[in-house]
Amino acid sequence: MSTQDKLKNIICEYVDASPEQIDINMSLKFDVGLDSFGLVSLVSEIENQFDIHIPDATCSQFNTLSDMVSYIDGEIR
Repeated sequence: MSTQDKLKNIICEYVDASPEQIDINMSLKFDVGLDSFGLVSLVSEIENQFDIHIPDATCSQFNTLSDMVSYIDGEIR
């Protein structure tokens, strides 16, 4: 499963959407509806699922799913 698909599935656990409704360029805040608490919870789950650590300062740079995919792919390679 690709990083993008795995992230879509994780995001769908936090919002009422199916993976097909989540686009890689959607704003996590405005389109997906994640507030700052939701983003922190999501990042915590991503850290667990991918066995990585994401610094708090980096979380504020995640505006889209694409941003997350790029970061995670860089960390796990």
